[in-house]
Amino acid sequence: MKKNAIALGVLGLFSGLVSAQSSVALYGVVDVAVERVKGATSLTRVTSGQQQGSRWGLRGTEDLGGGLKAMFVLEAGINADTGTLGQGGRAFGRQSYVGLGGGWGAVRLGRQYTPMDDIASIIGTKTYDVLSVVPIIGNGDYNRVDNALTYVSPTVANTVFQLQYSLGEERVSTNTSKDFAKQLSAHALYANGPLTAGISLMQVTDADGVLAGKQGRDAVLLAGAYDFGSFKLSAYYDAEDKAAKKLKVYGLAAAFKFGDTTVSVGAAQAKDVNGSAAAASDDARLYTLQASHNLSKRTAIYGHLTAVDNDTASALGFNSPVAGSNSNGIQFGLRHRF
Repeated sequence: MKKNAIALGVLGLFSGLVSAQSSVALYGVVDVAVERVKGATSLTRVTSGQQQGSRWGLRGTEDLGGGLKAMFVLEAGINADTGTLGQGGRAFGRQSYVGLGGGWGAVRLGRQYTPMDDIASIIGTKTYDVLSVVPIIGNGDYNRVDNALTYVSPTVANTVFQLQYSLGEERVSTNTSKDFAKQLSAHALYANGPLTAGISLMQVTDADGVLAGKQGRDAVLLAGAYDFGSFKLSAYYDAEDKAAKKLKVYGLAAAFKFGDTTVSVGAAQAKDVNGSAAAASDDARLYTLQASHNLSKRTAIYGHLTAVDNDTASALGFNSPVAGSNSNGIQFGLRHRF
């Protein structure tokens, strides 16, 4: 919501920075749920950011003339259940970047979402969604990265291309894991009417950070969705190197709209969760049921249920799940955007 006067009034430090050729927007989400999770034990708790991550942020643009514009985003994650900062206490842990854009596309520098996380968003990246319960790297440790340089193309044949390189952690050349968190990733995202589809590739130079040398990890994610109006069908496939075997996860989801209410169901298969040659029975099956009802354009109530059926060597789920045991979670929450 672009209300410059309000944003600048609340944040007086930004007074006088907005002209007729620029804009600054204050925005945010407050999302809190009550949930019951079963893993090693059963636990009832209040938790934040379950339909959308709780946050507040500033985003702005400035017209530089000749079709060129400057842009920035500063976005802080909030644990709304406790009032603390998210992302380990970072001031702007969700996003913090500055960039330039024009008819040629845009270049951004700073902490950003990865191209693979954008593709995962076609399916959903909520806490109870499959691609969050299964530890895929593109929606886990590398859903957003530090020290990133990103190029976003203009739309070509209904497709946007993105290329990103992260310099990883700033470590001296003598460090045993000097290349920790360096990654190269890209995506192609197609959107035309009811069809949205994308593919993303990611290569992490060293995903360990402690052991000497490079413990690399490669991943590919394909996702697509077709909206029939009152019915939306989605499908996805992810594969990535993990020790001796590839972790793979694939599934289907269907969403049904009833006025201001959306109900969705999904099923997925995770293969070789541990990626270990010795773990012969480390597969899992995941089932989701979700519902959301809009009370207004900004406010919604929701419920999520996810159940995980683990094989003997798989430990996916909630609240420190135990290998070979089933895990599940159910939650009901309230989300408000501003």
